[in-house]
Amino acid sequence: MHTLQQTVADSVELKEEGVFSGQQIRLVLEPAPPGQGILFVREDLPGAPCIPLRPENILGTDGATVVSDGRHSVYLVEHLLSALHGLGIDNLIVRVWGPEIPLFDGSATVFVREILCRGIRVQPVPKRFVEVVQPFQVRNGVGIIRFRPADQFIIRVRIAFDHPLIGEQSLSLNINPITYQRELAPARTFGFKDDLLRRKEKGILRGGNLSNAIVLDEKGVLNGKLQRSDEFVRHKALDLVGDLFGSGWAFKGEVEAELSGHRLHIEALKNLLSAPGATRLSDGIPTRIFFFLPPCPQPAAKRGIDLGQSMVR
Repeated sequence: MHTLQQTVADSVELKEEGVFSGQQIRLVLEPAPPGQGILFVREDLPGAPCIPLRPENILGTDGATVVSDGRHSVYLVEHLLSALHGLGIDNLIVRVWGPEIPLFDGSATVFVREILCRGIRVQPVPKRFVEVVQPFQVRNGVGIIRFRPADQFIIRVRIAFDHPLIGEQSLSLNINPITYQRELAPARTFGFKDDLLRRKEKGILRGGNLSNAIVLDEKGVLNGKLQRSDEFVRHKALDLVGDLFGSGWAFKGEVEAELSGHRLHIEALKNLLSAPGATRLSDGIPTRIFFFLPPCPQPAAKRGIDLGQSMVR
């Protein structure tokens, strides 16, 4: 895992039609100073309101993850957050002209490609992690998410759909920039034709086309071919990586998600953070590095913050 904070080396600009609004969305990702975190700016609204990525500002819905300060919102942030988390980006200004993040091809590929083309800048400040220190679980209906302590970021995902191409699929992965790019970033979101038509009729989806997702009918894929037979569970894992960045800090621990979605991901994350003693905020400096520095004992409190008692950045 990276031990220092990172940002983009140069600005990234993207444009695409929004699937919810049908508007042409402009998106600019800009470098940010160490310690700032991820900041969303609604440039299309009067005063350009800012929404920092924090636990109190993240919401999970049945079809998307949202950042909101209660008055202003940005929808469909999960794939962008997944790319940032997967690549190890800690600090970024996300300027958006519109109410949502474009879906592009339904994966994180566009974000990953454009960020890597501009480069990643390492910042000389220790990275901060939400670290799981005690086992914890959240169940909601059939879905369940389990958290366990681990030295890395490990995910285990299981899904089950009554469809001949999906059925039951599972995936386990140690998340780092290499495995993320290779195993998760290309996996596209998917939806069922009848559900999409109903959302179109209700005005929920005012934009988008068949290039934004894998579209399924009762027998198979209507628009092209799968990249892998388990692309479905890989995309659910992509979503999980994005949603677990909802605290604004990188995640350290093992997460097992069964039959879950955005709503349960965010609910579980918030419950984890508010549970006394379940997590701490720690830095990414290995203990052994202090053998090369002059002795300077520090109180244990400076090496970790109980997130159940304090969520102040």
